[in-house]
Amino acid sequence: MLQRSARGHLLEVFLFTLSSLVLYHIGVGIGVFLIPLQVVASRRGMSSLLSACGGFLLVFLALRFLPFLGGALRPDILTVLEIVFVVFLLLGLLVVNFPLGTRALYRLLGSTAVVGLAAIPAGIWLSRSVQFQDTMGALFTEVSRMLTTLFTGKEGSSDPALSALLSPAALHRISDAYVSRSVLASYFLLLTFSWWAGQASASRAVDAGQRRFHFANFRLESLWLWPLIAACALILVDLFFTVGGFRRTVGAGSRTAAQGGWTPWLAYAAWNAGLVLLVLYGMQGLAILRFLFEKHGLPRLLWVLLLAGLAAAAASPRAGLFVLLALPAFGISESWIRYRVTPRQKPNESQ
Repeated sequence: MLQRSARGHLLEVFLFTLSSLVLYHIGVGIGVFLIPLQVVASRRGMSSLLSACGGFLLVFLALRFLPFLGGALRPDILTVLEIVFVVFLLLGLLVVNFPLGTRALYRLLGSTAVVGLAAIPAGIWLSRSVQFQDTMGALFTEVSRMLTTLFTGKEGSSDPALSALLSPAALHRISDAYVSRSVLASYFLLLTFSWWAGQASASRAVDAGQRRFHFANFRLESLWLWPLIAACALILVDLFFTVGGFRRTVGAGSRTAAQGGWTPWLAYAAWNAGLVLLVLYGMQGLAILRFLFEKHGLPRLLWVLLLAGLAAAAASPRAGLFVLLALPAFGISESWIRYRVTPRQKPNESQ
């Protein structure tokens, strides 16, 4: 229920900010800690969101720097990266809710693009930071020891292929390739989900009859297919020239070690842009399914079970690849096949 008094307003903002802090610090709530802040934005507006984000950041920084107030210690590099991560998420949430008069999708993509540009100098700096390299080296050494013990039951392994795969250097390369190619898609997905979930929660709490964003109506224009095609073409080029972590030398029979493919920054940009577009078309595929559920009056419980089933399948290595490709393909197919036809429309009639 919306509090009308000034005291109730402040109490509501305080409680939602506190719940956001609690969600972030319990570990498993990192993926949803922005939702209470978005609820504040939807229910109280931009000024209240600024207050909530400011309060969250002040408490967050105080908790991070409290152990270092004596001056004997300095924040480690991972703490600095965590602070940057949280600041970018808060700024992205502010941009999405700022009244710019543009579609929310463009604000979400704009925030993601700014983060992508800022990640380039950050990545160069981290690659040259001795402290970061030493910290990650120690981390992957410990992870390698744990995985080796888990899979072999001892510190060593008689299988050379498994030993090479679980070595600290191999784990470091795999992690670097995965994070660098999917960091923007992860940021975009987290920010988009938080914005949508917060909007949906706030609209149900204030007025169930007025929904600010109806997911079943989400649709991409056909022109979005062209950047997707371009990104997929560049991804195929990267896969062709990068085989098993090595780069083919054009015009030579040998292979030389690669540190990120044929053109590292272009390859990373192609992967991130392609994954963001696949996320968008996957959302369009889900929006089509949601429309069909609403059109035929299916119970909400079936929709929740469907989402839970897709999430469980996505966690599986084999079924996950199918889900991650099938949903975007279903969304892409709406460029030629009309699925969302209301009872009063004919299949060939425009909305």
